[in-house]
Amino acid sequence: MKIAVIKSLGGKKFETFLKSLKSTIPNKGYALHFFQEKKTRGHTLNYILKKLKFDEHILILVDDLIFRKGWFEALTKNINKADILGMSMLYPDSKIIQDNGYDLIKLNNQSFLQPLKRGKNFSKDLTTIKYTDCICGCFMFINKKVFQYQKKFYPGLGANRWDEFSFILKAKERGFKLATVNHYLHHHGTSTKNNPNNKFSSISYQIEKKLWKKFEKKFISLKKIRKKVSIVLDSKIHNFLSKKKRVLFYGAGILSEKISSLKKTCNKKVIFASSMPEEIGGEINNSHIISDIKKINYTNIDTVIITPNGVSKTIYKLFFATWIKDNWKGKIYKVKELKYNQKWIYRLDEIKK
Repeated sequence: MKIAVIKSLGGKKFETFLKSLKSTIPNKGYALHFFQEKKTRGHTLNYILKKLKFDEHILILVDDLIFRKGWFEALTKNINKADILGMSMLYPDSKIIQDNGYDLIKLNNQSFLQPLKRGKNFSKDLTTIKYTDCICGCFMFINKKVFQYQKKFYPGLGANRWDEFSFILKAKERGFKLATVNHYLHHHGTSTKNNPNNKFSSISYQIEKKLWKKFEKKFISLKKIRKKVSIVLDSKIHNFLSKKKRVLFYGAGILSEKISSLKKTCNKKVIFASSMPEEIGGEINNSHIISDIKKINYTNIDTVIITPNGVSKTIYKLFFATWIKDNWKGKIYKVKELKYNQKWIYRLDEIKK
């Protein structure tokens, strides 16, 4: 097995990555091959395959990982149970699950990748696997027999986000199996976000949605997706809209799109705002302009709902703490996202001043 290491972050993070890697694999028999990040992740991956050839299994690692003892044994135990293997991930310095693999699901006739078990508490590592639709691409084991039929990634459509998934989908068309090992690593999730081209690094859902549609058209058949989900909104959201309160929704993601599509949202007292330059001035559902949060006149707002999940504290401090200091009398809520097999439930929790 050849081990390819992508140096994307460099510096101290790379040193920490390398130390954790070397302390958790056998001392002999596994040479490391280092590669600098190229134009996009897909270009880097294709360069790796060109240099390492196809005569051995290849394990591709990115330097935003921190390895935990036992991962190598869990991987090698399952090499013959799937043709492409990924590893489960935890958020950095935590015991909160980032993903246990990904499922491809359908919502409103659109496809999405749903991270499994995200936000749940980590219990223990296992050496078992689960068959999933996708994996975290920063850890990717590829059996050499896959290369007989699939020899490249597709950076033109992967857009520095789904390059690994493009390879996976093409391999699965040939009958190869993908699985996620139930052993967890820590994952910073920042390696592809350093790209200087905003098209390839933006975390904006509005940007990613347009790129995903091109990817979906080439690689995904909506008819073949068996898992369907629907969005369920907290009754508080409906009450705010029904009472025609002056509500500001911070964020332009899936939840804001759902709210924008409701008939009761078609009034001028509902505002959608963002701090991302690439989103400001754009539209949600061709019906609501995305305003600049820094230019909002908060005296005209009764209620704020922070829609991005998991980052409400940061957003509150950046944009709304000053409102409170200026004696603003409204209420601020954060969204709690609960994702189940058939429903994505969005609930509101008030942020106490």
